[in-house]
Amino acid sequence: MRADALPVRPLGSLATLPPDSLAELFGAGARLRPSATVEVVRLGEVVGRVPVAAGDALRLRVDAATEVSGPVHLRGPAGALAVDAEAVRSRLVLPDGLRRAWGVGETAVLGLGPVALAVPVASGPDAVVEIERTLWLGAGRPETARWLSGVDLAPPAPEPADGPLVIERRVVTETDVRQARLKHRRIRLTPGQIVTPAAQTLAREAGVFVD
Repeated sequence: MRADALPVRPLGSLATLPPDSLAELFGAGARLRPSATVEVVRLGEVVGRVPVAAGDALRLRVDAATEVSGPVHLRGPAGALAVDAEAVRSRLVLPDGLRRAWGVGETAVLGLGPVALAVPVASGPDAVVEIERTLWLGAGRPETARWLSGVDLAPPAPEPADGPLVIERRVVTETDVRQARLKHRRIRLTPGQIVTPAAQTLAREAGVFVD
């Protein structure tokens, strides 16, 4: 398995039904058609319709297109069932051996087409990127994703103010003032230093120079 060709599995809204739930919603002896759907009902109001698949347990997973969470009912042609809706969550699934070999931690940054995003990492039998369908569509429906090793999407923390900056050059420029502002620092002028007019104006507005 290559870190730059991880298979992508888009995840959308889906209700999985064990045999007893299938009978409750569609009737005894019913068989699911590939196009079968059920209504999602909350407080007596239909808030969406989701596809159905056979499964070992009753479960409702919803994506961003179905804005609902918590207790709801699934309603089919023959009846209704209570269930808790849970949101689809993107994640990277890796076998434990591969995860250790690559040194992947609790989260990973993935390249999904032109998009980079951080996702949680889970252990599983196969390497696959499970991605929210809305994100997958927005990224251009890529078939594979890339693990971006060493990439951190967290914004850098501002540098602490360790006292005033001293510019070693004789001339203090507007660029010096701007850099000091970005670092949340102030500038202490030394005897004989020259400050350009643009630097004086900007420093006066921002209060960068130490009195």
